[in-house]
Amino acid sequence: MTLPREITEFLNQEQGQTLLIKGKSGTGKSTLALSLLGHLAEALPEKFKVENFVYLSTRVASSSLKTQFPWAFQMLSENQIIDATPSLMGVPETTLECGEPFTNRMVYSDELTFISAVNDRLQNLANPVCVIDSFDAIIEAAQADPQRLTSALTNLGRILCGKIILIVEGVEESTLDHIVDGIVCVTKEFTAERMWRSFQLIKLRGTPIDQGMRGFSLRGSRFTILHSFDAEQANRVSDFEVIAHTGGRFSSGVPELDTVFGGFRRGSTFFIDVAEGVANETIHSLVFSMVANFLRQDSGVVIVPPNKLSFRRLKAASLRYGFVDQLNTRLRFFASAATSLGVSSATGELGEPYYKTVAFREGSDLENAWSMVLEELRNQGCKNLLSIVGFGWLHSWLGPTELPRWATRIANDTATESNLAVTIGYSSTKDINRYLADLADIHVQLAVKEGVTVFHGINPSTPQYCIFTHLVEGNPQIGFQEIG
Repeated sequence: MTLPREITEFLNQEQGQTLLIKGKSGTGKSTLALSLLGHLAEALPEKFKVENFVYLSTRVASSSLKTQFPWAFQMLSENQIIDATPSLMGVPETTLECGEPFTNRMVYSDELTFISAVNDRLQNLANPVCVIDSFDAIIEAAQADPQRLTSALTNLGRILCGKIILIVEGVEESTLDHIVDGIVCVTKEFTAERMWRSFQLIKLRGTPIDQGMRGFSLRGSRFTILHSFDAEQANRVSDFEVIAHTGGRFSSGVPELDTVFGGFRRGSTFFIDVAEGVANETIHSLVFSMVANFLRQDSGVVIVPPNKLSFRRLKAASLRYGFVDQLNTRLRFFASAATSLGVSSATGELGEPYYKTVAFREGSDLENAWSMVLEELRNQGCKNLLSIVGFGWLHSWLGPTELPRWATRIANDTATESNLAVTIGYSSTKDINRYLADLADIHVQLAVKEGVTVFHGINPSTPQYCIFTHLVEGNPQIGFQEIG
């Protein structure tokens, strides 16, 4: 998805409109405007045809735009990107550089001649879309009154049934906001040395705004709205494809995650630091992918469940991810006997030994049960073992004083046996999180920003990624999108 649905609906209205794109330098205003042209041509091809687009550049020459946005020049022809730099104001045609076609330039001396020049460019086009980048430069060069010039362009757009897109510097509210039909604001900020870009729909006359703020990426010099994690879609994942473990590395079962770290070294611990607001389904999707990828390669899995991961959800996932046949033989799922509410005996009668309850009196009870389970899986011929340990549940039952010893035990066993451990901490387990981070070979953080689930490596440091669900040949899959 390149742009929000609201933008498409807004610009699909029949009347002419003026859209204001606001933002400070380097926030992505030009990228947004060019991406908007491409989006309209793709989403509404019957109404918006590429040959009816005009891009007026007052800041950089078309040659520079071509270098920065090569994809835009595959869409727009040379004579659709007009040089309207202030230096050309009032310059006679005969003095223009040799070899530079006059059709690529716009010469004006004041606001009246500018409006006239824009009208000449658009009047013979059907449903024209004109981007003026930047409007501030036009106002300054033509010594124009901002309100009067904005009103004139708004009226011109309505007369021609066209769309006028004005790019302005800064995010402050101005008198122009009350004249135009739509306002979009783009911003950027640095958090922990990583950039986060936001896209805000402030005003879209005639169109309801369901989600006013969204994150976006400029990776590849394209404006792309970041996907939200769709829990409902994630619960429909099926036809999981196994990714083979190779050499000294384990695969996570998620191709994009393997690309980030090159897989996981044997004997390593992977710590996931989960910030407040991250959906449990996001963690569950990662866990299910890793579990499926290990079980379907004759490996064993031991789970001390992350928050809200019940044995019922695990069993339902086993059908979708294709590891139902390995549940009883190669997987063990721990739960507290104090909270099992009679489930233990019921599952035993049904022949489901993977569900393992432990009556906690002290941490040694869990450690003893853990040792027995590991030995049991080794005796069954499991080539490798994956341990997944959620510390939210453990924090509640063991308390913070018992957890460091337990975390050390997991890391040491994993390193000694050349297996893989995944530890999961939460905002409610901050004390043990620091300890888990020190023990881990890889430490990542999951957080939510403006409805987007964001992932980045702390050790080793990585770019930010958006975790989302998408369709691959009609099948929902979990994906990672680098944020640029």
